[in-house]
Amino acid sequence: MKIIIKRVLFFSSFFLLITSSSCETNDIETRDESFSCYINGRLFVPKDSTNLTSTSPNNDGVFFLVYDNFFNVKSYNSDNFVYITIINQNTGEFDLNKSHGIYGLDDPNTMNHAIIKINNKTYLSKDNSGSVTFTKVSDTNVEGTFEFTLYNENDDSDTIRVTNGKFND
Repeated sequence: MKIIIKRVLFFSSFFLLITSSSCETNDIETRDESFSCYINGRLFVPKDSTNLTSTSPNNDGVFFLVYDNFFNVKSYNSDNFVYITIINQNTGEFDLNKSHGIYGLDDPNTMNHAIIKINNKTYLSKDNSGSVTFTKVSDTNVEGTFEFTLYNENDDSDTIRVTNGKFND
């Protein structure tokens, strides 16, 4: 009888362990130098997310550029990427502006915008199409969240929704 009880307890515990480990969650734990979000409900996270330009032969990774009044992050996953630029970051929420699809610092049109390239299509932010929130800003760390809708550069009816975005540099 004791053997049967032990076996039932063992298999019950094993079954509970297997079923609980297979559950999905929409919470993404960020760690130092990390980036993640959901694009149309699908998780987007660079492989081996670190503060490097490239972390693998597939050019997957995340690159943060943070200095006086400027925050920029470009997160790669194979041929796809998420690019966000915010000028004058402080703790608080910043609305996105219209993106002209330009990367870099030399153009005044690069302020507070987002660009995503996915499946060989480029999607751009519009005025008030979402926001980036800085929850922690210090000399050594910038943390925050983001959520927005971006529009296909060639067809405004084709949109993508980005949710649960988190970054930690």
